[in-house]
Amino acid sequence: MIKKERLYSRFIELCSIDSESTRERLMADRLTELLTELGCTVMEDDAAEKVGGTAGNLVARLAGTGPGDPLFFSCHIDRVVPGVGVRPRIEGAYIVSDGTTVLGADDAAGLAAVLEGLSVLREHAIPHPSIEIVLTVAEELALLGASHLDTSHLIARCGFVLDAGGPIGEIVIHAPEQVKIHAVFHGRSAHAGFAPEQGISAIQIAAQAISRMQLLRIDAETTANIGSIHAEGPTNIVAERCGLKAEARSLDPAKLRAQVVGMTEAMESAARDFGGSVEIQVEPCYRAYRLSEDAEPAQRAARAARKIGVPARFKATGGGSDANVFNDRGFPAVVLSCGYEKVHTTEERIPLEQLDLLAEWVVALITDGTAG
Repeated sequence: MIKKERLYSRFIELCSIDSESTRERLMADRLTELLTELGCTVMEDDAAEKVGGTAGNLVARLAGTGPGDPLFFSCHIDRVVPGVGVRPRIEGAYIVSDGTTVLGADDAAGLAAVLEGLSVLREHAIPHPSIEIVLTVAEELALLGASHLDTSHLIARCGFVLDAGGPIGEIVIHAPEQVKIHAVFHGRSAHAGFAPEQGISAIQIAAQAISRMQLLRIDAETTANIGSIHAEGPTNIVAERCGLKAEARSLDPAKLRAQVVGMTEAMESAARDFGGSVEIQVEPCYRAYRLSEDAEPAQRAARAARKIGVPARFKATGGGSDANVFNDRGFPAVVLSCGYEKVHTTEERIPLEQLDLLAEWVVALITDGTAG
């Protein structure tokens, strides 16, 4: 029932709209226009001022025309850098960018699929339950937009977040908790040529701390990474200040706590050993979630996948999504794989076949248990 040409055209249009995190105004306006044309009422919240951006989260509602409990679909409308001036094109069996930017399939694939699903409902007058569509800003900034979303207005208690790589049919039911760590190491300045022994290098303290940490893949459930280390100054002055940014994630909250303790202890012990000091700030980003395979959104997603002829596979992931926020607030939601590849790189692409299946999956999810 989907129209592939319309689906591809919308996807390419959405990818072409500049929408880096906190600069989503053009995307929000276009999506509001498209959703209104499809019969939805659209509300924009005040997240823009809270995240320092140009647009807020959008919540659209389509009144039900048939039986069934309300459903919600969620996508994010921002993309990572470099995401301005995207020039998408069909190249063989894929849609790609020109190689100078990301494509933005994360998350334009989800957006295009939801819009196509609503278009199919409208064209064929298919009975459907009430549908809520939650479109968030600044998702790529540790779910910042969703964290400011007022979910008390949502009615649906069965949701689907279209926001994962991997083939259509994969359903994420377990995702990690994440924290960010910001540290500032303090040493003592001195002339690096005349009296270096009088100085304490903050850079050296940071380097020692990092060398004592367990990083990258810790175990099957836990990861940690140093994102940046920063100090400015001339080479002839021993650096008295050095900043560090890091993160840790785990599917197991207890393992995450242990990892954070290990990283902070490494920083504190290095500072003591060199006679310096360190200020550490641990910032929680989002909490882990785990749904049973028998949970309603998981079962509905699996049935819909089989309906369109693809195998359903439940999985855990190492990445967070807005589903972490929804589940934490009592709105059961699974993440659906969208078929895109090489995400967050200038080689990002999506197979046309996977985009087709994603749109068909949305239609099957909405019509599950109905005559449509």
